[in-house]
Amino acid sequence: MHVFLTGDRQIGKSRALNGALAQLQLPVWGFRTRFLTRERGSSSLYMAPANDPESFDESMMVAELREGKMRPLTERFDTWGVELLTEARRHPQGIILMDEVGHLEKRALLFQSAIRDCLDGDIPVLGVLRKDQEWHAFIKNHPKVRVITVTEENRGGMADRVAAMIRGAAP
Repeated sequence: MHVFLTGDRQIGKSRALNGALAQLQLPVWGFRTRFLTRERGSSSLYMAPANDPESFDESMMVAELREGKMRPLTERFDTWGVELLTEARRHPQGIILMDEVGHLEKRALLFQSAIRDCLDGDIPVLGVLRKDQEWHAFIKNHPKVRVITVTEENRGGMADRVAAMIRGAAP
């Protein structure tokens, strides 16, 4: 089973995801996205390997703030992002992390295809989906995917629930 968390910003999705990973104690592959703010307030989004999330090499930058708006570097999703997910599929004893899949990837068709390949496989996928993205339909409707909305009311036990789902012990 694959589990994706969604919900409002700062509601606890990544906290629940990290708590579930700590419980599962599996090797983690895939990616984490991280913002890096530089001098004069410029900001960039990096896609780091899930097992090395503090990397900020320029080749990992997938979006940058330009003219007051975050602009995707679609070709990086379609090369670097695909490379991370392809590598993740080579490790059946682990878990594939996708933290987070958002709006910037909507034109990255090769990256979307790599996500689909992961979902079609048997290695558990654990991820975060940004709310209200039409292109996420293939993820949300995939027969192996369960999407859970994290709220203030349910976030307390979310890590336990997600870990149990990945283990196959809960619906």
